[in-house]
Amino acid sequence: MHFPRFSYFCSIMKRVTVLFLLLAVLATAFAQPADPRSLRLADVALEGPVDSLRTQLTAAGFTEWGGSADGEDYYFRGKFYGIRAKLIVSVSKETHLVTSAYITVGPYRTEAMLKKNFDYFLYKLQQENGSFHQRDGAYYYMDDFGSIKLSIADNDNGSHDIRVLYFPDGTFYKDAMTMGFHDKVQEVVTENAVAEEEFLRFAANGQLENPDLTDRQYNRFGYLMQARMTEQEGFSTVEYLYDDHYRLKTRKLVNQTAGISYIHEYTYNDQGEVVAQSQKVYDKDSECILTINLRNNFLTRDEHGNWTSNSLSLSYWEKGQQSQQTTVLQKRTIEYWE
Repeated sequence: MHFPRFSYFCSIMKRVTVLFLLLAVLATAFAQPADPRSLRLADVALEGPVDSLRTQLTAAGFTEWGGSADGEDYYFRGKFYGIRAKLIVSVSKETHLVTSAYITVGPYRTEAMLKKNFDYFLYKLQQENGSFHQRDGAYYYMDDFGSIKLSIADNDNGSHDIRVLYFPDGTFYKDAMTMGFHDKVQEVVTENAVAEEEFLRFAANGQLENPDLTDRQYNRFGYLMQARMTEQEGFSTVEYLYDDHYRLKTRKLVNQTAGISYIHEYTYNDQGEVVAQSQKVYDKDSECILTINLRNNFLTRDEHGNWTSNSLSLSYWEKGQQSQQTTVLQKRTIEYWE
């Protein structure tokens, strides 16, 4: 089916939708205690640049008192669920991003107090994160963003420590995640792409590789807040509004040189995937000149939970034309970082 001028507008949409769910101007971002899509300790997201985490831990009541000579470990004291504890935060020497956090509580010289506090920590951890499973005397928790291990360590003097190891495993930059992808996506090729790029590539840290996207500014949780995109006529600025779960609600792109504005709105399923979206184009007089409504019907998914085939229902209206509908079968090939 042929849509008048549809291919023209679709080509524009593909360029701007590469930012799909990426940029964030979120007034309440820093009011939230932590990114809900991250591994957390004391309501602090264990991810990102270590200097940002050090500031957040200090605000949460921890005191920094030293570090290793190689600059890969930072030492803290504070309270872990109300009980005095020592904390070691480890980072990558190359990227200065957080790689793990290690809580030690003790020493305990009586079995009764050891068991009491161990059960207390297990209760608090499960209350905040979900069910732990037991293996070899330790308790483990794992989700898409990392893992937690609660265990008891024996000391040489006969006392015992309670230890909690946090190992964040998600990507810091949420570009791929915010676009609805699960796990560490590397490349995505989409057949019959509509209002999106046919080819996407992400770095191992989750950041979208796109040379047209410049002047990027991320918030402390790894969500892109601002950027500039080069266009044939000038450049575009993009604003995004997220909900409390950092799912995109509205995206607005403005190209003042061309006198065109785009407003996109998104609806999600329980897996964080976009099941429907509305795209509207306005001219310099704020009159709507184009509307596209899309609804996804995911047919198959891979073992990571990402869809691999989709039946896309599309309705298209352009000023002065009758509304038209069609269905497009899409297929995806996805590669992942090991």
